[in-house]
Amino acid sequence: MIKKNLRTHILLFLFTFLTLTFKGDLFIGIFQFEWRQMLEIFRIEWSYSLSLITILLCHEMGHYLPARYYGVKATLPYFIPFPLGPIGTMGAVIQIKEPIPDKIKLFDIGVGGPVMSLVLSVPSWLLGLSLSELVPITVSSDQHEFLIFGDSLFTYWTSQWIFGAHDPNLFMIESHPLARAGWVGLIITAINLLPFGQLDGGHIIYSMFGEKYRKWIYYLFLSFLILSFFNFTWLVWGFLIYFFIKIEHPFVPDHSFQRLGKKRIFLGSFMLISFIFIFVPAPLSIGSELDAPNLLEYFFGW
Repeated sequence: MIKKNLRTHILLFLFTFLTLTFKGDLFIGIFQFEWRQMLEIFRIEWSYSLSLITILLCHEMGHYLPARYYGVKATLPYFIPFPLGPIGTMGAVIQIKEPIPDKIKLFDIGVGGPVMSLVLSVPSWLLGLSLSELVPITVSSDQHEFLIFGDSLFTYWTSQWIFGAHDPNLFMIESHPLARAGWVGLIITAINLLPFGQLDGGHIIYSMFGEKYRKWIYYLFLSFLILSFFNFTWLVWGFLIYFFIKIEHPFVPDHSFQRLGKKRIFLGSFMLISFIFIFVPAPLSIGSELDAPNLLEYFFGW
């Protein structure tokens, strides 16, 4: 049984590496045997897939290792391949197989993942950005098919720092694969830091504020839903959180005699503040959507 489960983890890992590298072109190699084209794609994309799968692996091990340290049963990471779309994966997950005994252990298990992915995604983004090119958008260029990776405060400021002051409406960044891996790692970290339910941010904020957070967490969720007026992505996430992930965290008892302490409070606060800087209000869009009205404009004409 253990060997069978290990085989599943390894196969999902390998298949996810392939979908990260080839994405939808994976089917070309399988069914049309365009091996030269596949080798060229691999030459270009291997740094993206290797970097991102490392970020995902370290994120999940940031949960898995503290869980095993505290004697909490947990599975190895399950990677989720997704050969459609521009990213190539839907992330990775581990499964906690038993209740977490107290809030200190909950905090350590919850915070480890986003700390690891943040620490790895930032240098991947910065190094990749330094290898990218800033090119002008010409009047004749057709932007309707452009895939646009949205900016967070962090990615906007760092791109302005590395390339110098420029107008994103007049220039576009031709991203190096390392930069794309860093961008995806940052947005995965940000989504996991949403402060709801069983997401990492939910673990962190519940551990820090305890049961009293239930008095205001629904107001925070309503504030989050305001984002859906500007980008439909967050309406989908609001649906997933409300019906599946849940808004409130399940009850976990306090530690019998120990508090979180200043170091954990500082680390939790740092991660929640970092969420503000790496959160992307409009993650992905295509050029044809730029002039389309958002929900606020559609319903209210604003």
